[in-house]
Formats: sequence, structure tokens, C-alpha cells
Amino acid sequence: MTSPPWRGSRGGVRDDSVVADCGAALRWLKALPLSNGKAGIIGTCSGGRHALLAASRVTGFDAVADLWGGGVVMAKEELSEARPVAPIYYTADLSAPLLGLFGNDDTHPSPAEVDLHEAELKKYGKAYEFYRYDGAGHGFFYYHTPMYRPEAAMDGWAKVFSFFSRYLKS
Repeated sequence: MTSPPWRGSRGGVRDDSVVADCGAALRWLKALPLSNGKAGIIGTCSGGRHALLAASRVTGFDAVADLWGGGVVMAKEELSEARPVAPIYYTADLSAPLLGLFGNDDTHPSPAEVDLHEAELKKYGKAYEFYRYDGAGHGFFYYHTPMYRPEAAMDGWAKVFSFFSRYLKS
């Protein structure tokens, strides 16, 4: 049995498909009559990776939030037909300020991977804010799971709203 065309060789939506969909959504949002001409993108987990990937490959986003997106830094053996390039290699093309929220107890991304990502952002002079939470792992916003960390989640949401307010207001 073969995978459906929308799934990659290891499962999941292909990066090129995510980028195309996000680009189309961006154009649609900005064309709405009530739009102020600005749009942000946000994602958690693989959605955080996708948000960063889209903002690096599609121009026009005004702010991007990556909430513990794993797979930004990838080893060669993690690459696949669906994910042929690690998003960190698109850092030079990132066209929007980036907010990153990460748990220091996470393993995907690990603190070392977050460090590598931050070093690449500094190397290219990108506008970014990274916040890391001790005692928090992956998915610390998810109130319905044991991973939930209320203090980190509340602080993180405040940072998300502040960040988008700064970059997306008229």
C-alpha cells in the first residue's frame, strides 16, 4: 500500500505543500476588506516548524511565532522526501520578526538545538525573541495534558499577544 500524495515518505504533509498553503492563506488574509495589510503566523510543535518554514520561504508575513517547534534543526538522517531541507538552512531568508517559546526540559527541540537556531538568527542579524522555561517540556501550553505548566503557559501567552500586538497593529 502506498501513502496518499499529501503524505511524505515518513508521514506528514510535505514542506512544499505547507509553504504553498501558507502563502495562499497569507494572500487571502491580506486581501480581505477588513485587513490592515498585516498578517502573522503561529504554530505549536510541528506547526511551529511549519510557521518558521513558511515565513522563511514566503515573503509578506509581518510576524512569526514558533512555539516549541521541533525539526527546525535536523540531522541528515532525519531528512526525507517530504522534509528535504532543515528549516534552519532558510534562516537567511526569514522575512519577519520571530518569537520562539521553548521548554528547557524538551528534547525536540532540545536546548542545544534552540542554541543552534539562535546562533543562526544572530549570524544573519534577524529580529527575534527567544524565551525558555525551566521545568517545562514539550507542549507546556496544552492544559488538557500532564505536560501543562500554568505559569509558563500564562507568561508565554502574554508574550505571544504582546509580540503580535507590536508587529501586526496598523
